[in-house]
Amino acid sequence: MLDPDELFPSRDEPDEGMTAAIAAVCARLGRAIEVAGPGRARSTIVGGAIDGERVAWVEQRWQDAGYPDIEEYTLTMRAGDGRERAWIVETYNPWFGCEVYLLRWFGDEVVAVYREKHRTIVCTVGFTGAPRLRVIAFAWQIVGDVVLYASEARGLVERVRVPDLTVCTPIPIDEAARDLAAGTCESLEPLVPDGAALWSRIAARLPDVSGVTAELLIGALAYPFWDAPVPLSESYEDAYRRAHDRWNTPCWLPFYAYQALDAGTAEMLLAEFDAIAARAPAAYDPADAPAELAARHIAARCGELAAVCRAGRLPDGVTCHFWVEWSQEAFVAEEPLFPPGMWRVWQGLAAGARSRR
Repeated sequence: MLDPDELFPSRDEPDEGMTAAIAAVCARLGRAIEVAGPGRARSTIVGGAIDGERVAWVEQRWQDAGYPDIEEYTLTMRAGDGRERAWIVETYNPWFGCEVYLLRWFGDEVVAVYREKHRTIVCTVGFTGAPRLRVIAFAWQIVGDVVLYASEARGLVERVRVPDLTVCTPIPIDEAARDLAAGTCESLEPLVPDGAALWSRIAARLPDVSGVTAELLIGALAYPFWDAPVPLSESYEDAYRRAHDRWNTPCWLPFYAYQALDAGTAEMLLAEFDAIAARAPAAYDPADAPAELAARHIAARCGELAAVCRAGRLPDGVTCHFWVEWSQEAFVAEEPLFPPGMWRVWQGLAAGARSRR
């Protein structure tokens, strides 16, 4: 299975496009990238965007204390008609730094993607009103008006449309790779948080397996296709809290279910994994996109699950944190999110989970 690190660019510093944008903004403003103020005060432009008469920039204000003692980051937006806004970029603590990787105008709003101490955040700021923030993964890329990023669920890529930050249907990572290569995103449907209606549609697209197996796989692997998006935040504190209060993904639950079975039943489950892994992609129309994309994702993961079941261990470099105590305590409240068959499997395994903590 494709590794997200192979799909998304690594970002240790702004890319050439951002460097050029910063230079263009400084030329427009008639200032240097770094400016010395009174005493030890310094100001550095660390992000920029120009769209016609509109200009936006992120300014890092700091003191030269023998090291950069960063005080704050400010996003300034200025339109040709005189409208202007300055917004303090919200982070855990500016002293730890903030890398601005994307700054782009969408009409009268600016979209920024920045990474601070703990999180990568996509935010939209207009000349009026509260900013809108959403936490995404460290591994991400933008295609047109869609930000794609690695899902917590292995093998999936999630998508957010900008500037409204609408969460759209996720896609299997191999399909995301094709979209990124083509520079476009297909099947961009808003995510509909109605799991019960989707479960049967996904099951109908899978090969003939037992109902328990279908519900186990649908729940453990495909829940991002109906999991209600975290509401948009207007502050960093709220965005961080919402992202932090989250259980760890159950995407390896079918492997643990296999390990708990007797030899004969385990072989039957393994045969079902193999049958689903052999599933060929089917045609679909936009209304069927979530069910078909979920079925394709389940098929891809079943190939990997069959391999790890035969090996008796997770892939090299992969760890599972689903069973840690705080995650299990948070997961208990999520029963309505998952098919009943998967929930019963988890309940049966939970009693033995302490031995894996």
